[in-house]
Amino acid sequence: MPTCQQCGYKWGWIEAFLKMFSFKKRLRCSSCDSSQYVSKKTRMLLSLFIFISLLIVPLISYGVPKGYVLAFEIAAYALVIIMMPFIYKLSNKDEPMW
Repeated sequence: MPTCQQCGYKWGWIEAFLKMFSFKKRLRCSSCDSSQYVSKKTRMLLSLFIFISLLIVPLISYGVPKGYVLAFEIAAYALVIIMMPFIYKLSNKDEPMW
């Protein structure tokens, strides 16, 4: 679970999940109100998860039924969304992606 780098407050799953969907670059700690940012390593890992799940789509051209591919894609995205709060690591600084 994400932990504030300023005060050490450990966010709960629901709190992290809701803040994750605020689509803001800067997240506020509920305890000390400091600015926190998703770390560069976490952003790269999450983008890798999304990319890997997209690699399944070309299986349609190999005769795999579209329903199976669609079901796998939906399950993969749901799993990534549910697991995101566990993967999140926070940083005090906004680190550039590249």
